[in-house]
Formats: sequence, C-alpha cells, structure tokens
Amino acid sequence: MEADQTFYYEFPNGAVQERVTNEVDPQHPADARLLTEDEFNSKWQAIEAAQAQRQADTEAQENARSKDAYDALIAAGFAPGVAQALSGYIPPQLTSEDHG
Repeated sequence: MEADQTFYYEFPNGAVQERVTNEVDPQHPADARLLTEDEFNSKWQAIEAAQAQRQADTEAQENARSKDAYDALIAAGFAPGVAQALSGYIPPQLTSEDHG
C-alpha cells in the first residue's frame, strides 16, 4: 500500500480542492491547476473571507430593509410594537444616556 499523497487544485471558476489519495499514479483533473499547499491555503482563506463579507453585506441589506419598513409603519401611525412585528425590525433599546 502506497503512502497518502495530498494534491491541491484550482479550477477555472476559482474553486479550490484538496485531494488525498494513495494511488501510485493519480490522474489530475484536466481543467485544474496544481497548487502548493501555501497557495491552496491562501486561496481558501480568501474564499472564506469573501463568503463572510457577502453574508455580512446580505445581513446589512436585510436589516436596512427591515428598518425602512419599520420607519414607514411608524410614520403611517402604527404603534411601535405593531411596526416591529410587521417589519421584523427590532429597534435598539434606549439607554440611560438617551434620556439625557
């Protein structure tokens, strides 16, 4: 039995893959570029950071939409509790500093 070998690939769409095999002469994907472990780790971290940023951007957009809906409901005369329930927006709690 051969020892495990690890290969790192990058595909044309930017995806990366780690493959561990004990094949003597492994066949590599035709459309993939071989990477070093450091290159793979760097690209993997960049992909994870981009995904986290997209998630944060999506959450910020959803929060802004909810707040806009809440503000519109308040402006239309709805009670804060009703506006909160309908919009899904939870306004920040007032602190003692807000009462001046």
